[in-house]
Amino acid sequence: MTYASSAPNVRRADEPARPSTSRARRQWTLFARNKGAVLGLIVLTLWAVAAVIAPHITPYDPLQTVDSARSAPSAAHWFGTDRLGRDVLSRVIFGARISLLLGIISVVLGSIVGTFFGLVSGFYGGLTDNIIMRVMDAMLAFPGLLLALIIIATLGPSIQNVMIAVGFATIPQYARLTRGSVLSVRESLYVESARVIGGGNWRIILRHILPNVAAPLIVLSTLQVGNAILVGAGLSFLGLGAQPPTPEWGLMTAEGREVLGKAWWISTFPGLAILSVVMALNLMGDGLRSALDPRLGEK
Repeated sequence: MTYASSAPNVRRADEPARPSTSRARRQWTLFARNKGAVLGLIVLTLWAVAAVIAPHITPYDPLQTVDSARSAPSAAHWFGTDRLGRDVLSRVIFGARISLLLGIISVVLGSIVGTFFGLVSGFYGGLTDNIIMRVMDAMLAFPGLLLALIIIATLGPSIQNVMIAVGFATIPQYARLTRGSVLSVRESLYVESARVIGGGNWRIILRHILPNVAAPLIVLSTLQVGNAILVGAGLSFLGLGAQPPTPEWGLMTAEGREVLGKAWWISTFPGLAILSVVMALNLMGDGLRSALDPRLGEK
């Protein structure tokens, strides 16, 4: 007589676990149902691929004068040329490298530091929580762009300093979001079980708490990349970010503002590039939010 049929959920020791795979597959299915999120993923992928293979697909050197200044879009120059006769299409494609890296690196910096403080604040509580949160509140008292301007004024204008400034400005958002999530899970049964079996504080934080608060952080990071690109472009537009002749979208937009009525293409195409990437990231963020939150995914 066999009892195999009475225990369908029993897994052999040599059988690989499947719950995580099934969960990831379900999340992808929920994400794929959101047509806007899929469109955003496609647009962002195309920009990322173009940035990686930029030297192989651009028709001209983005820093070299290739034709007369302010030539209108034509078969030779699809996006026209700028005030110095440089091909705008080539500069826009190369600009994707700088703008995407700016968004990613600044968000990585801000998320690592902010998540660390949020984990410490939410897990330990008490005086530690009060000190960290008061510092975050003080940082939040300054608008993100103003805080970035202060840092740039201190460090000097450059694309590297823009990454640092934008990343620093996002720290409070990650810290507060992480702290709130930690407070909701630190008293869970699995955390208490980890304490009972002798797990250390940081082992509990990294192995049990962080994975369970990661979903909202992933969504926030997706949205923050777009925001970082916008802030970086704004700083470059003001002359505080990338410096000439760097092909950066914000700087390119600024270079064409004085001749916008006569040579609209110089500012328009870099501006459309910023618009497309930020919209793609926002659409992806909305899709990830629905896919990673089970309550939204069921609706």
